[in-house]
Amino acid sequence: MALFKKILLFLMSANYAKTFISHGWEKFDAEGFWSTAFIERWGYGLYFMYFIGVLEFLGGIGILLPKTNKYAAFTLAVVMLGAIITRTVFGTSLDDVIWIGFTMITLLYISLERGMDAELTRLYSKLKKN
Repeated sequence: MALFKKILLFLMSANYAKTFISHGWEKFDAEGFWSTAFIERWGYGLYFMYFIGVLEFLGGIGILLPKTNKYAAFTLAVVMLGAIITRTVFGTSLDDVIWIGFTMITLLYISLERGMDAELTRLYSKLKKN
C-alpha cells in the first residue's frame, strides 16, 4: 500500500505541476484572458495577476522537488482558496467553484502527506510561546 500511495502522490503532483506551470505562465500575458479576468471582471491590478502567476509557476515547479513539495502544495492550496473566494464573490458557475475546491483539497492532501502537518504544528507552537 505504501508504494501505491507514493505513486499516487507523484502522479497527482506531476499533474498539478503541469497545470500550474502552464496557468502561471499564462498570467504573464498582459493582453490575454487572465488580464481581462483579473482587471475588468474582478477588479484586481495587473501586478496582482503577475504575483499569482509567479506563485503558480514556481509552485508548479516546487511541487515536484522533494525539499519544497509540501510548501509548494500548501501555497497552491491557499491560492486556490483565494480563487474560490474570488469566483464566489464575483459570480461564476458552481461547477467552476467545485472544481477549484477539489483542486484545493487534493493540494492540501499532498502537502499533509508530504509532512506539512508537522511544519504547521511547529509554527503553531512557536506562535503560542510568544
